[in-house]
Amino acid sequence: MRIKSTLRWIGIVSIGLGFCIQTAVQATGAFKRREISNSQLNFAQGLINIPRSLPSPPEVPQIPQIPQPPPPPSFPNPPQPQFPPAPQAKPDTVPELPLTNFDYDKVEFWEELCSTLEQTERYAEAVAACQRVIELKPKRENTEIWMSLSRSLQQLKQYPQALVSYNYVLQREPKYSQVLLQKCEIFLELEQYEQAISSCEEALKIDGIWGRSSPADAWTQRAIAVRELGRLETTELQDLGQVDAAESRKLQSLEAAINSYDQALRFAPNSSLILTKKCGILIELERYQEARESCELAIAVNENWGISTSAQALEYLLVIRQEIPPSNPLRVNNPKEAEELAEQFQNLVSFYEQILSENPNNAEAWTKQGIALQTLGKTAQALTSYSRAVQIQPNYSLALANQCEVLNQLEQYQQALSACEAALSGDQNWGDTRPAKAWNQRSTALAGLKQYNDALASADRAITLEEDYSAAWNNRGVMLWHLGQLQQAEQQYEFAEINYEQALLSTREAVKLDPRYPQGWYNHGRILSEYGQLLSLQRRDEEARELYQAARKAYEQALSGDLTPNDRILKASILANQAVVLWRLRDSQLLTEALVATQEAVQLNPQSFEAWHNQGLILLELKQYRGALNAYTQADALSPDNVGVITAKGIALSRLGRYQDALAIFEQALELDPEYMIARREREIVLRNLIKMTRRMPR
Repeated sequence: MRIKSTLRWIGIVSIGLGFCIQTAVQATGAFKRREISNSQLNFAQGLINIPRSLPSPPEVPQIPQIPQPPPPPSFPNPPQPQFPPAPQAKPDTVPELPLTNFDYDKVEFWEELCSTLEQTERYAEAVAACQRVIELKPKRENTEIWMSLSRSLQQLKQYPQALVSYNYVLQREPKYSQVLLQKCEIFLELEQYEQAISSCEEALKIDGIWGRSSPADAWTQRAIAVRELGRLETTELQDLGQVDAAESRKLQSLEAAINSYDQALRFAPNSSLILTKKCGILIELERYQEARESCELAIAVNENWGISTSAQALEYLLVIRQEIPPSNPLRVNNPKEAEELAEQFQNLVSFYEQILSENPNNAEAWTKQGIALQTLGKTAQALTSYSRAVQIQPNYSLALANQCEVLNQLEQYQQALSACEAALSGDQNWGDTRPAKAWNQRSTALAGLKQYNDALASADRAITLEEDYSAAWNNRGVMLWHLGQLQQAEQQYEFAEINYEQALLSTREAVKLDPRYPQGWYNHGRILSEYGQLLSLQRRDEEARELYQAARKAYEQALSGDLTPNDRILKASILANQAVVLWRLRDSQLLTEALVATQEAVQLNPQSFEAWHNQGLILLELKQYRGALNAYTQADALSPDNVGVITAKGIALSRLGRYQDALAIFEQALELDPEYMIARREREIVLRNLIKMTRRMPR
């Protein structure tokens, strides 16, 4: 028996090539669906794939095969995370069915097969099945068959043929908005952005049959096309040397993209995918606060991600964190939300682990995993990830800059300096960050090595590159402050005062750029306090008091800023320094407040020398000598051989009447520094008290 073939003719019927167009059917379908079993699908696959001889089919014009366009050029953006391929189901064995009872010309069977194969993503087979329907009944009302055929061709990236097929559907049903949307997507793939925009806008204008799609999809695709067209035209203007025009065109396209995403969200307010895409555009516009809100909302909604996941939103939050370091992505309105977001970042770490298990030489994935770990406060683990990235790609600027930052946090300043300098001379692949970050971190490393003039020059370079870089302004202030301290120690008070004034201008600029920058407010407060000390040495007490009051307010701003549970050490330092300012104001009511601040500080960071030291200082002032002795004992254990701390312990013992113990402590202090006047004076007091005690003793 002769077996009929369905693959002998695979051409698509062209529009206007000689057959009559029937009245359009609705997108809901021209026939009633019925289920096709796996065995029937496999049987049909056999029909499609096995060559057969057939009687000559009806004459059907074919679309010539059009050469595919070359692949689009690669852009310098970092590759997106790749998900592992889904496990492939083992195909069923093709059953041995009796071919004698099968009607190969039954159009209803091929209609169902065409639709089912397309919906189960077996696109090549779907094309053949759909074409068989058209061959059998070319004049049939089969809009849905043409849609299945068109979508399958699109998925197979046979874009010219798909466009012809979609145009045929539009000729039969002009109000088919979904078809116009599909054409928009194809034009995007072909990088024909103007045509894409026109097609999406036409779909929205008609607002007719949307089928499986919605206006939100059209607005989203329009946003992508608008941005890509703007990117292309911006590059052309830059190549022509028209810098201002290029910047204007870039901003125009970004704003237009934002407007389109906003329109999309009117129809799909719970689309995490659209919220995330909007977040990415807002980052390009440097509207970081709005970007953070959009990405955090995408994660909170956690719906309608399409083929994407929350990884992109989390990565954008990491970008925002790098652009505005104090704006920590884990800072949210309440602890529960912070825990949930921290869990999301931990999931992101696991996501990269999965990628790296398949490709351990992916330097990009190692770097992104490091950033996620760093956000979670897992500094040592982050360093491991960055180090692996650098081993794989030694000149990778982004990984080196992040490695430098972590090494600074670990106070490994020489290694940090080497990493930052390698980043600046590396491949200049900065990802979503900027070279200014490496210059700023280089400044921190040099400060750690006490090379303050070089550190100041490095911070200035970062500011030259990015005038709105709040962290660099903060660093600049810190370097000027250190230089002022050196001059103060040398009693060059006039020069020290000039540096303190300049330092305050820098930290003030940092908190002006980011009013919720805790590190900026913290350093601003410290410089004010130190400046006050300088004025006190010059007996300018009223001016000093004003500076102490300003420092107190700065510390309050720091404590109300963008602090997260990961910022325990920073918060402890703020509280410890706040306590000193309250102590310096010499107000008995403020001393209790100062003591509470130190108590909270040591709870947050029991290893804080400054917190224990300052608690001892305040307890001495409050004449709570046992508590002072305990605090100074803790400080002494954290920083042995500190003559000031040892002397303070002796003072507490002396006030408790333990003169012999106090004398031994003062002797220890004077062994370390024979000229330490406080220890010498207190030792004399103790000796006099011991003589008095001896005289009162009965003979």
